Amino acid sequence: MSQQHATLLQFFANWCYPCKVLTPIVNAVESTMSDQLRVSRIDIDQEEDLAGRFHIMAVPTLVLMQDSQEIWRHTGVMSEHELKTALGTALSGKL
Repeated sequence: MSQQHATLLQFFANWCYPCKVLTPIVNAVESTMSDQLRVSRIDIDQEEDLAGRFHIMAVPTLVLMQDSQEIWRHTGVMSEHELKTALGTALSGKL
């Protein structure tokens, strides 16, 4: 049985200091949750249309997608523990 992975969209900008803080946290979570989750990193300066479609008003913003639906969103920096907990809750459908 194959379970479809969820996708975490990481919207960032190269000039954004909080984005630089969040990236290693997202990388760590991606490696520990790789059986459930894939990460797509989206530079808002390179992908303005995509950022607009997701109504990104500030970076860093994380958007969790499953079955083409947004199931969770967070703007700003969070700890690795907070991110794992939030993603686990969202993926279990307990939101």
